[in-house]
Order: sequence, then C-alpha cells, then structure tokens
Amino acid sequence: MEKDYRDLISRNIVQDMMEGVLAIRFDGTISYVNNAAEKILGRDRTEMEGKKFASLFFGDEENDEFNQTVLDAIYDSDTVHEKLVPYFKGDKMAQLHVITSVLRNMGEKVGVVTVIGDVTELAELKIRSAEQTKRLLDSIVKTLSQAIDERSSYTANHTRNMVHIAEAFLTWLETTDHSWKFDEDRRRNFLMSVWLHDVGKLAVPLEIMDKASRLGPKLKDIENRFEKIDLLEELAVFKNQMPACDMEKRKQDRDFFLAEIRRINNAGFVPDEALAFLENARMVTYRDTDGTEHPLLTPEEIQDISIRKGTLNDAERNIIQSHVTVTRRILKQIDFPEKYMDVAAWASEHHELLNGRGYPDHLVNEKIPREVRLLTILDIFEALTAKDRPYKKPMPIEKAFFVLHDMEKHGEVDGEILGWFEQSHAWEQLSL
Repeated sequence: MEKDYRDLISRNIVQDMMEGVLAIRFDGTISYVNNAAEKILGRDRTEMEGKKFASLFFGDEENDEFNQTVLDAIYDSDTVHEKLVPYFKGDKMAQLHVITSVLRNMGEKVGVVTVIGDVTELAELKIRSAEQTKRLLDSIVKTLSQAIDERSSYTANHTRNMVHIAEAFLTWLETTDHSWKFDEDRRRNFLMSVWLHDVGKLAVPLEIMDKASRLGPKLKDIENRFEKIDLLEELAVFKNQMPACDMEKRKQDRDFFLAEIRRINNAGFVPDEALAFLENARMVTYRDTDGTEHPLLTPEEIQDISIRKGTLNDAERNIIQSHVTVTRRILKQIDFPEKYMDVAAWASEHHELLNGRGYPDHLVNEKIPREVRLLTILDIFEALTAKDRPYKKPMPIEKAFFVLHDMEKHGEVDGEILGWFEQSHAWEQLSL
C-alpha cells in the first residue's frame, strides 16, 4: 500500500511538472507524455502515446536538432544527453532545453526519459540583455570619443577615420571569403578596440597633443625678445651710444636670423646645414639695459628647434607615448563582458612593433596578436595620410605605402596583413 502511495505521488508530481516529460522505449515507442509535454510540443497526448517517435516527429525537418537529440539518447542510453535546441510549432520558434536519461524498471533498462524545458523567454531575455550590453558599450565609446573630440578635433577625426577604414577592410575580408575573415563577435571586439585605442590621450596636455611646430609657444617668447632688442638699440641710438647705421645693419641681421628660425620651426625635416646654423646661434648674445649678457636663443629653445623630424622633444614624446599606458589603465577599469575581454589589450598595444622597438611593453613577433598588427597598420596609415593634422601636410597614398613597406623591411609591421590591406583599398571609403 505504501509503495502504491509513493507511486501515486510520483505520477502526480511528474504529471503536473512545468517541464515536459516523455518516456520512450528502446524500440522508439512513446510510453508516457505529461501535461507540459503536450503544451511544449504542441501535440495531444493521445496522438503521441503508443506511437513511434520517428513516425510522429521525423517529418518535421525544421526540428532535426530536437529529433536527433532524442534519437541519440535512444541509441546511447548510457550517456546523459543535454542540449539547447530550436523547436518550431507552426510559424513560431521556441528554444527548448532537452535532457535525457536512462529509464529503469526493477534495475533493468527499459528505455529513456526525456525532460523538456521551454526556455524561450529566458533566451529572449538573454538576447535583450546582450543588446543592452552592446548599447551600453557603444554609449561608453561615444562618450569617450566625444570627450576626445572636444579637446582635439583632429584626434577624434583620426579615430573615426580608422573605424571607417577598419569596417571597410573587415567587409572586404568577408566578401572575398578570406581565410582571416572575422565573425560578428571578433568584428565588434576589434572595432571597439579601434574606437578606444587613443582614449589615453585624454590625459595628454593639449599643448603637446596639438603642438604644430617645434617651438610651439616659445616662438612668441623669441619674437618678443627680438622686439625688446630692437627697442634697446633704438634707445641706444637716441642716447648717442650707437650709430644709426649700425642699428640698421644689426636689425637686418636679426630679421634674417628670425626668418630662419621661423622657417626651421615649421620645416618637415631639419637638414645638417640648418643644424649648423643653429649651432652657431648658440654663440649669439645681446646685452640688457644693465649690461648683462644673454643668449639670443636659450639652450631649451635651441634644443627644441633642432628636432630633426616632428615637433616633439624627448620629454614631450614620452608624455605622448604614455597615452597607451593610460589607455590600458582606463580600459582595465571597465568590466567588459567576456566576449570583449580583448579590447583593453588590443587597444593599448597598437604602438608595439614586431622587432620589439615599439612601446609600452616592447613586445615581439608572436607576442603581438594579429588584430593588434592590423590596428598598428591602420593607425600609421591614417596618421600619414590625414588631412587635418596641424603640424604636417597629408602624405599621398602611394608614399604612405612606401613608408609602411619600408617599416616591413625593417621588421616593424606585418607584411602579410599590409599586403591584404593594400589589396582591399579600404581607405577609399573615406571619400564616399
């Protein structure tokens, strides 16, 4: 009597479960169907019990995954089979969690029991949550990019241009069915890295980031000094301490000197003869009203204007280079979802070079992911060809690739990826 009572309770519990339950003999006959299974599978119990599973379900080809999961359980009853599968009822698709186990009677295996849970709402909730996460990440990116934009418009243009070129290149990989084409998650991962690769420049002083010439604001100090010397010599002429003709000759020499300073200050490259001129300038002095002798150019001014290429001195370049460390520090504080865990590393390594001469970690070869190698090439290409940099003219496409291929020869960038990028003509999307 007690056993019958326990069996009754068990049957009632199974019958009223929220999960569907099917009991299937090893010959494929369905021996039991509970209420939830009727509802989940969209079939009446009387239609299923006593019938072969294959004859009922195998005609629905769109439900092959569900059918195969049950079939696998029948033929391999010693293993627990568990799977999340789509299931179509008419024009509606559900997500089912299916788990199977061996069914025993008095210790003897007589079939399998299949427990089916309808997790459609949970799956939809996960999709909505994933979409919300994407929107959150996108809003973070836009906010940070806008913050950079408000400080320096050319830096924001640089990032946007890189994103457009990167999107075009990844699309080219896809449309050509390239062996290196990105799936959707890796594509978003990479583009997120491009958006955020320069976020560390928020910590770089604007006068360094946008420094358009070697001297920067120091040129104004020099010009003011020359005006002061002009006034001192005019005063000396007025006091009969200097002949007017001497003053005119000295002013002409200074005007020529200042013109050379201005020319070198904005030159793309400082040649040896200009450096020799600047070296001689160290010896040129003037006297103040109290007779104190001062150099016409200070040692710091000589050092800055003697920069061979570019506009930054060593200290300023170190500050600029620190932006990748700041980028890493900022992005490490963001709790990225697991599928975006590469963003911080990829974004902060975009100045690494294959020969170890990059920064900040001096990574080499296989230590640098291919995605970072691509990001590096995009960064260099856009910087060379940019039309809105305050300190240089844009470089023609052909010359930019000449520079990149020269870097390839010196073991700095990945030649294979560079070749693919060149084939793609992805940069042409910027003119559309």
